[in-house]
Amino acid sequence: MTDPAPPRSAFPWYLTSASLWMAGMSLQGFLFTWLLVGTLEIAADQVGIARSLAEFPPLVILLLGGVLGDRFNGKRYLSTMHVLMALPPLLIAFVDRSGGLNYAWVVVFGMLMASIQALSDPTRQSVLSRVSRLDVQRSITIMTILTSLVGLSGFYLGGNLDSLGLSNVLFIQAGLFALGLVATSRFPELPMPKAANFRAGLSTGMKALWALPLVRNVIGLNFLSSLFNAGAYIVAIPYIVKEIYLGDAAFFATVMMVFTAGSIGSNVLLLTVMPLRHPGRLFLSMQLTRAVILLILWLQPNVWVFHGLIFAWGLNMGVTTTMVRTTVQELAPVAVRAQILSVLLLSFLLSSPISSLLLGQLIAITSPLAALLPGVVISVVIFTIGIKFSGLWQYRYSGKPLSMPVDGERAPSLM
Repeated sequence: MTDPAPPRSAFPWYLTSASLWMAGMSLQGFLFTWLLVGTLEIAADQVGIARSLAEFPPLVILLLGGVLGDRFNGKRYLSTMHVLMALPPLLIAFVDRSGGLNYAWVVVFGMLMASIQALSDPTRQSVLSRVSRLDVQRSITIMTILTSLVGLSGFYLGGNLDSLGLSNVLFIQAGLFALGLVATSRFPELPMPKAANFRAGLSTGMKALWALPLVRNVIGLNFLSSLFNAGAYIVAIPYIVKEIYLGDAAFFATVMMVFTAGSIGSNVLLLTVMPLRHPGRLFLSMQLTRAVILLILWLQPNVWVFHGLIFAWGLNMGVTTTMVRTTVQELAPVAVRAQILSVLLLSFLLSSPISSLLLGQLIAITSPLAALLPGVVISVVIFTIGIKFSGLWQYRYSGKPLSMPVDGERAPSLM
């Protein structure tokens, strides 16, 4: 049994909606960090606490988002999320113009945005399987390239924070989410999958995940990677920019753009050689190259080498993230796909507050550069465990179009 092929316009409209969402969230990532570090000049350990306060509530909400994503019309659900996401920037713009912006308000801002994102992301990622006529690797890679390119505009806006003013930047951010609503309204109808059970709870998705050892292993290794690799980028880099290289908001925005350019570049390269028959081998091999990148960054190179390493780090993380997402998206059964994707997203989100607390304390005690070293050790551990125990090295990608199987219940090939 197969789903009818989606209209040709569905994927372009999906990409438009996802790109505008990414632009708003890229700007959010910049604003939340720089308002704490650059504007309010909060100490590293307090910034770690702020990130944890803002990101712990969405951890529970994310699983709820996975359940709702398998239960409701995807088009209407995502349209609602765009409306909700435009509200917090308008609130903080009002607070800023009233002169009341402080640590607590920035935490509230981060918490609201992260919570709505958590409700939205499982559905946004799962409906990709229903709007694309391409195979999973190409669909996700094209989406990553385009959304990341548009996302650069968010970093550019953040880099002009001093000249534009915070309130104006927040108004633009709200406008990006509102424009995304227009694109979402052009989606085809995306009713609840026929295989899904409206009354089924979270346990259904967890049981399905437990029955897929390869998916469990991928998500577990991704969590380890996010904990001290992605965590080091999120927590350490702002302080490396400010304290080691004496950079300002424009310098920090440039660093984020360079990292994103590396991520985009890696996906462009991947697209030229896809389909990859053994994506797990590439994921594991990238762990060793990342260990080398982090070691050289720890040596505090000159500013040009620093930017080159940031680009290489972005390239590396772009490859690993895409390989993880394509593997999980291909193997997740359609009836619980949003729930399984919510667990994958949880592995990203759960790592952030934990690494913020741990690495924030490490930076406060030692220096920002020291926060890079745990990632070196973890990368080697992931490579070793991944080859010996995960099944990733043997996993063979099927290469089927995303919209073909409706039940999604096929065993991974280890040939």
